[in-house]
Amino acid sequence: MQYCTACQKAIATIMVMDLSEGAVTGSQHVCAQCAEQLGLTPPKQQKFSPEMLEDLLGGLNKPRARGKPAEACPGCGMTPTEFRSKGRLGCPRCYEAFRVELLPLLQRIHESQSHQGRLPSTVAEAPAGPDERALSELRRRLEDAVRGERYEEAAQLRDELRRAERGELAP
Repeated sequence: MQYCTACQKAIATIMVMDLSEGAVTGSQHVCAQCAEQLGLTPPKQQKFSPEMLEDLLGGLNKPRARGKPAEACPGCGMTPTEFRSKGRLGCPRCYEAFRVELLPLLQRIHESQSHQGRLPSTVAEAPAGPDERALSELRRRLEDAVRGERYEEAAQLRDELRRAERGELAP
């Protein structure tokens, strides 16, 4: 672990080597912020204007309709404030942690809260089998039961899910 030679505070992530006639004559270790200030890397460009982000994420500033306020994501530690400022989630677990804030946002942007997908034009009809939506709902209920430490309910849901996947029982 090397500290930045410019600010002596942050951990260096960029190494700059001085070359002379094919040989390394010196090197510098700098952090990303100092590299940007020294002109070694291009400045980060915003993909969306602040006004556009505010319009897209405007629904997140409203108080939550139900449930307790989300604190930080258990996976990456991102807070709702960081999400609103960046406009991006930090990890897959953020979707569950910020579910209450994301649903109205998805409804406003995509006019739906769930993704249905499409079948390729070469597939005339979906293959017969267990209803994926029902299986997905069973899996979600099973995860909720395990998280809530309701193990008897979880065992019943597990067995029901196995039967439904084998096609023995309609879910």
